Amino acid sequence: MNNCHENLINELVEALRRMADGPCAIALAGAHAKGCADSQSDLDFYLVLEKPKPYLKRLNTIRKIADSISSIYMSKDFDEAPYGGSIDFRYKGIPVETTVHTLSRLSQRVEECLAGTFEVIPQAWTSNGYYTFIYLSELAFVKPLWDPEGLLAKYQAKAKQYPEKLRKAIIKHFWGRANTWLDNFHYDSAIQRGDILFAAPIALHTVLDMVQVIFALNRVYFQGDKKLAESLSRLAYCPGVLLKNLEFLLSSSTNSDTLQRQCDLLREIRDHLKSKI
Repeated sequence: MNNCHENLINELVEALRRMADGPCAIALAGAHAKGCADSQSDLDFYLVLEKPKPYLKRLNTIRKIADSISSIYMSKDFDEAPYGGSIDFRYKGIPVETTVHTLSRLSQRVEECLAGTFEVIPQAWTSNGYYTFIYLSELAFVKPLWDPEGLLAKYQAKAKQYPEKLRKAIIKHFWGRANTWLDNFHYDSAIQRGDILFAAPIALHTVLDMVQVIFALNRVYFQGDKKLAESLSRLAYCPGVLLKNLEFLLSSSTNSDTLQRQCDLLREIRDHLKSKI
């Protein structure tokens, strides 16, 4: 990270602290926290607070520093969505995205994950659904910037070791999903007729479900959809047939031979994973 970004981060931490009415903690998140930022990466922050200030006060604080009012999005209620709240705006030409969690919601989700419980919630902005175990994953990689009360430290300690109950639950759930279509005659008939709108989503979602199994087998937290191929390539275990054929598996075609080849490869990957499970 360059000095320019470091200066911006320090300035933004001061603004984000004013979102809270009481104790709060702020961390660097996203690609900069993971160490994989590029020229297209925005600045991501992670804000945990006990109690937010009223909506209009929060909004006015961001209005004073944002490049334009039109660039601002702020959740009125930080608990209104399953993934928490958001504060998005542009600052000195850079997109800034902040994920906000109340302590009560964070505590709830973390304890669920430790017990092996999670939800998969359909969302338009993520390919295979929003996974609530991301709450634990985020804690494993965010970099604290402001945490005088030790709020983040407390929860990061819980995320330090990958929970075995969560691992087993993820494998069970996504292994079941990954096997939904591979021996189903409806998929076979779609392949034979070259039905692209039926067959292509099956291949996509089967791959994405297998990806969750692979991360869990490695006891590595899934950290989001972006740069996922790079993340898979760095894992200690990932079926080589998946990495080698990833582009082909995610391509679309009306050719029945091509669709059949995709299906055969997915079954081969399934056999690799089954031997590990």
